[in-house]
Amino acid sequence: MGVRAAGAMGLSPDAENDPPQKQLQLVVEVPKHARPGVTKLAVDVDEGSELHVLVPAEAVAGDRLRLTKMPDGPWTCVVLRSQPLYDVANRILQSPGDQCKLQLLVPANVKPGETKLQVTISADEQVQLAVPNYASPGDLIELHRADGEPWLAKFTRDRYTTSQDPQKGLAVMAELGKTSSEAGVDADALVDRLFTVAKEAGCFVSPKIKRGCAPPLNIPGLVAVEAIEEGEELIRVPSRFHLTPPTVETSAPALAAAVQACSMPAQRRGEALHAFFLARLLADAQERVVNAAGRSVLDGKWSATADQKKVWEAYADALLAEDFSYHPFRLAACKPEEMRENLSPSQEAEYFIDMAADLMSLHETMQRCEADAYAEDAEALPPLEAEMFLRARMCAQTRVFQTCVDTTLVPVADLLNHSPTLTPGVLWGWDAEAQAMIITAVRAHSPGEELLTTYGARSNMLVYRTYGFTLHPKNEPSFTYIIRPHLVRPVLKIFMDNEEARPLMLLETSHIDDSLCQILNQVTKKGRDATEFLRLLCARSRWAYDQDERIRPCLRALAKAREEQPGSHDWWSHMEEEHKDLVNQDVVRVIMSEYLCLTAHLEAVDYADEHRADSECLSGCQAWRKSLAKALGLLKTAGGFSLSTAKAESPK
Repeated sequence: MGVRAAGAMGLSPDAENDPPQKQLQLVVEVPKHARPGVTKLAVDVDEGSELHVLVPAEAVAGDRLRLTKMPDGPWTCVVLRSQPLYDVANRILQSPGDQCKLQLLVPANVKPGETKLQVTISADEQVQLAVPNYASPGDLIELHRADGEPWLAKFTRDRYTTSQDPQKGLAVMAELGKTSSEAGVDADALVDRLFTVAKEAGCFVSPKIKRGCAPPLNIPGLVAVEAIEEGEELIRVPSRFHLTPPTVETSAPALAAAVQACSMPAQRRGEALHAFFLARLLADAQERVVNAAGRSVLDGKWSATADQKKVWEAYADALLAEDFSYHPFRLAACKPEEMRENLSPSQEAEYFIDMAADLMSLHETMQRCEADAYAEDAEALPPLEAEMFLRARMCAQTRVFQTCVDTTLVPVADLLNHSPTLTPGVLWGWDAEAQAMIITAVRAHSPGEELLTTYGARSNMLVYRTYGFTLHPKNEPSFTYIIRPHLVRPVLKIFMDNEEARPLMLLETSHIDDSLCQILNQVTKKGRDATEFLRLLCARSRWAYDQDERIRPCLRALAKAREEQPGSHDWWSHMEEEHKDLVNQDVVRVIMSEYLCLTAHLEAVDYADEHRADSECLSGCQAWRKSLAKALGLLKTAGGFSLSTAKAESPK
């Protein structure tokens, strides 16, 4: 792809280095529709010669390219970026002492040590400065000068140091790694007993299924022991056996009242009550391992029907055998520094560490609520160990259904594993008339085949957060990245006038999240460019990934895939032989999911600005990209957008 460009030429010394020799210099502007890294500009040097220049990958439309040649040397190219000012009022600030101060940010597309920024001070004055080798996109640059003095530049690297790791009580997370054999229980026998008890209580559990392992997952789930036909009902569990926050409120009204009266945020009360109720059932189950005639909280402080008691206790017995040694919450709590190192450059480890500490705090609050609820009872319950509360919360997180109640645990039905290919063999449904959950086969199964459902079309980052496993990248339906405010403080300072702002920003390639919609509208209302804001957020967040040595083989593989097919994200099949093991590592899959999400957003912004063709963007997320481009356009033309107005039209 070639474009002819006119250039201004002159023989002049380098303005910055003042070399003793004269040099030939040309300055050309990057045309609007040029494709960085693709377009070649044809520049007339003189009447008899023409120079062909590849537009640098870091250049954007409107940039100027300074082409320089010493008498005996080759041509060199430097990108000159006309940089907007981002002080509070988008103008030069005058302060006491007749000083001037300007603020700007290192742009998204730069080559540190090479790119030069050209700042227009006034119609008669410009300042040019080189981006230092150590700079990254979004770093703050402050220009200042005293009256009559030259401009001085200060580059600020905003480095984030992790807070001190919470130590109190997190050692109990190690207990979540107990296997069923270490806990002294037979998991298969306990599930068989749960089936029996559930059927006696009025549930339906097909005799054609049992707990077992089968390829490709080879982890405990449900397998067929006889041939199963398409449409065959396999499980039916009436709602009276579901464990939900409303169920808990009915069974433990005094505890529920104490929770409602405490200072806990309202949105956390149902979650905490639900987990604490299950934790007490698990503690009783642990007691029964030692003494079959052990205590039952359902016989004393709480109430339940005889059938509910049997099913819930058999359910707790089976859950006691769950092994959470693999889950990132536990790994982060036990060895936070190791988790940080494993997940770097991702910041996900901080989320896991914070959540583990949050669960410990929630446990302490619930202990106080329980003490208040039963303060006048003659027989007090023994303190609930934090390990049981954490185990209960992990059970809920990894097994919960979203029925008519958001947080629903359904005995038996929650034994199904997630299909690694997102093609379920069984699905759950709701029988409104019978008020029951039903599990039905959506295709035929042979004896020995595992029954797989789907937990939803989630990215590897979200699947890992919730369940502790990942999908093979070829089956990942979308990509996710959560913007960490502490990593983009300079951008927030300039675009939102508040570096202490802590907005939640979820980036998804399946849809525009409401959090992103809100923040882009806020930036626009402040008179700032939301497109440049999003570009800087993503470029700054992605910078650490581009510099990371461990994932460099993955990035090389991605580049190779995109050379063959520009829209491809098939990094896994282009890995060098000695690095192929990286493809199967959960943490690498999470890191690459985040990287691809940021890349997709950067390309979508370029697409919206008509700097990149749709065919040059990552494939598989075209509808989202068109919606985001429409949203960014509405911000410029209408001053705002909503999720409904940004919805892209379906292709005809």
